[in-house]
Amino acid sequence: MIRQALQQCARVVQRTPLLHASRPLSQSFPSQTQTIQPTRQIRSFRSTFWKKRRYHYIELQRMSAFEALIHNARPRHFVIIGLGASGLYFYNTDEVEATHRRRFNCVSNARELEIGMESYREILSTERGKILPRNHQLTKMVDGVLQRLLPGMDMDASDWSVHVIRDDSNANAFVLPGGKVFVYTGILPICKDEDGLAAVLGHEISHVVAHHTAERMSNSLITLSATIIVSSLFDVSGQLSSFLMNMLYNLPNSRTQEAEADYMGLMLMAKACFNPEAAVHLWARMHEEERHSPPQFMSTHPTSYNRMESIQGWLEKANGIYEENGCKEISGYMPGFRTAFNSSVSHMRR
Repeated sequence: MIRQALQQCARVVQRTPLLHASRPLSQSFPSQTQTIQPTRQIRSFRSTFWKKRRYHYIELQRMSAFEALIHNARPRHFVIIGLGASGLYFYNTDEVEATHRRRFNCVSNARELEIGMESYREILSTERGKILPRNHQLTKMVDGVLQRLLPGMDMDASDWSVHVIRDDSNANAFVLPGGKVFVYTGILPICKDEDGLAAVLGHEISHVVAHHTAERMSNSLITLSATIIVSSLFDVSGQLSSFLMNMLYNLPNSRTQEAEADYMGLMLMAKACFNPEAAVHLWARMHEEERHSPPQFMSTHPTSYNRMESIQGWLEKANGIYEENGCKEISGYMPGFRTAFNSSVSHMRR
């Protein structure tokens, strides 16, 4: 009886499944391929993630400190920088008294004078042996024109001095900050007489009165900053951005300063009883000398033809100043000086 009961239990166990499930046993557990596939995806994700991290780290290493700062900046940072730069710009904005032109100028007068003295020493060293003595006839004549112009400007002229350089191939003249005047003999035939020389000196003096040297230095800071920012943001070569800033900002500003000096110089020579119309004739002669000069948009100076046109538009005001100062009566006593000037220039040319 006991043996029969055990055999019956064995038959029941053999007919009973191990798991009561609605799907086959093969589907109850994941296969080997199903187990490997998620592992491969995880490994692929990890590999891609670390490759990107490594590439980003290498790129940051290649950047300069400024480029990395720009790369990591947020929009609010640019807003703050823009507001700060705008505040700095307007804080250092002043006005040219004679023309009421607003401009950026962050260089002090003292620093401008230091630069003028440095340039003065360099020129004295470079032109040694060519500078005419103070008692030379041409030096005295140029100084005489200068002394008539100086009272019309609003600044101290106690340290101003004239240096005439014997160089007939150089038609140039300039005044350094601090009042050091340099005139090359090559420009005297173009000036023709003291009125023409007064137009040249009046123009160069006006650069000093308006502190154009300090303004150029200030503009160079803007150009340098803009070049660095544009190159960093747009991955443009420094040369291209520098060229664009020069064409679009520096050269137009330089031509504005030259036109301003033309205007101020014309009014200055009229106050000193030099004929303002001589300035038009001067630039007509200059126009003949610069036939092969570059176009105006590529130059720091307006063309002589455009300067003639501008001066003609200012002549009415200049002639009014000329007459108010009683200069027509004085001009009758000037022929002797013109004759002496022309004879001295002719002597230098021989």
